[in-house]
Amino acid sequence: MNDKEAILRLPEGLLAERLESLYCKYNNKKYIQYDPIKYVYRFEDPLEQEVVALIASCLAFGRVTQIFKTMDRLLGIVGGKPLQYILTLDDAPETQLLAFKYRFVNGSDLYGFFKVIKGIFSKYGSLGGLVKQGYQQGDFQDLLVEFMTSFRDVHYLIPCSLKGSACKRLCLYFRWMVRDDNIDTGLWNFINPRELVIPLDTHIFQVARELGFTSRRAPSQAAALEITEALRAYSENDPVKYDWALSHVGIIANNFPEVQSRWRSGPFLDKPSGLY
Repeated sequence: MNDKEAILRLPEGLLAERLESLYCKYNNKKYIQYDPIKYVYRFEDPLEQEVVALIASCLAFGRVTQIFKTMDRLLGIVGGKPLQYILTLDDAPETQLLAFKYRFVNGSDLYGFFKVIKGIFSKYGSLGGLVKQGYQQGDFQDLLVEFMTSFRDVHYLIPCSLKGSACKRLCLYFRWMVRDDNIDTGLWNFINPRELVIPLDTHIFQVARELGFTSRRAPSQAAALEITEALRAYSENDPVKYDWALSHVGIIANNFPEVQSRWRSGPFLDKPSGLY
């Protein structure tokens, strides 16, 4: 019996204990280097951290190593000063930015994305200002919709609806901003972390199905809500706290060979995902 099978057969109390053990193990700053959130901590200004977090989370699809290369290239284009670059955007995109390409996202998409961010800063003073203005406790789903509406003219980077998608990258952004531990920034402490929805990827979805947290056949926002609700049984006021540990067992093992041996028999891991 492998570790994954063993955990799936654990009694309820032992499952709670194992989840908490995983959280304690991975809630360690040394693991930040293996995740796109590392780019957020390269900057000290909270306003710039908000912007970098949004960019990094929106580009967080595919292999982590490719995401890193993409972020490094983009930060080179903006001269290592993304907030200054965005706030001083010209009426037409620079040639370097137009040449940007990552899978289905191109430089024109990024330029439109940056223009919206610039407008938000002009009106609200920050991305957090926009979110705080639209936030009412208990209406997190409405807040996501309002945030998406602000970016309605942006292609690919921000979802246009909660329907038909798990909205994983947007939920990831809010997790980074709201939760406060050794990994997440806690910059938006005006939102209660109990309201967050788990950023649902294929690995988390597979584990959740086998644990009986959802019966849905594919990742979706509805499935993410069901899984989040199930996780409240283990952490009522912070159900998304286990996302980091559960997802990074596979991410680290498959993208960083130098540490792979540490996860050869990792919990919840059968065929670990190397994708973000």
